[in-house]
Amino acid sequence: MIRRTFNILTVAVAIFFGVLVILAVPSFFDPAFEVVNKTTLPVFVVAEWRNEEKELGNIAPMSSYEFSVNDEAAMKLRVRYPGGAETESEPIYFTSGIQVIAMITIDAIKVRYDHET
Repeated sequence: MIRRTFNILTVAVAIFFGVLVILAVPSFFDPAFEVVNKTTLPVFVVAEWRNEEKELGNIAPMSSYEFSVNDEAAMKLRVRYPGGAETESEPIYFTSGIQVIAMITIDAIKVRYDHET
């Protein structure tokens, strides 16, 4: 009886720690970003955070670009349309394990976290 109880508790503890590991591992990954061009035009995109800047280059219509950054800060995206017009997103804070999605439309950039609906 005692041996059986001990075995059940051992399995329960192993499952508990297994679940903890599964939940904790993503927090060690670099923040990931996906920029989606929902327009019918190619757009030129630049990501800015702290004193850093990354040119994502031209993103074709109805396509996306993915990248990651080994940092923790607030990022904003600047988009230049073919006609010369520019728009900028609101800054969005990122940290380890976070995924940010930016949707580019003809007149704005909407940024959100992946887990938001």
